[in-house]
Amino acid sequence: MSDEPAGKKPEESFTIPDPRVEELKVSVADSISLADAALEYRGFESRSKLPLTRPWWDWLQSYVLKLLLFGFVVWINIWWTRNVLRMVWQSGSKGNYFHLDNDVLITLVSTSIASFLGLVAIVAKSLFPDSSK
Repeated sequence: MSDEPAGKKPEESFTIPDPRVEELKVSVADSISLADAALEYRGFESRSKLPLTRPWWDWLQSYVLKLLLFGFVVWINIWWTRNVLRMVWQSGSKGNYFHLDNDVLITLVSTSIASFLGLVAIVAKSLFPDSSK
């Protein structure tokens, strides 16, 4: 009958197999990466100075581009401020037909000053972070 428990099994000794050390084999992926590393190393042995001077060019491009971007942001802000001042001047001129309401002039000047200072500060802090922290 299937409901009855099975009888006791004879006790068998538990044996631990001896450890086997298999020979180390290099996979295809490892051999390809080793070959690539050997080719890269040969680049340093060649007479070309390009692999050795690459970090210097990266550093130079990074800082030159940062300075150019910062200069562009400052130039755009100066151009915008000049145009805002021209609008204020024309609006205040007597013989000119270009007139803005006083509230519009106040808003234009105050937002221009805030955006000028804010944009220059944000760009300067993001491009040139404080490295002492």
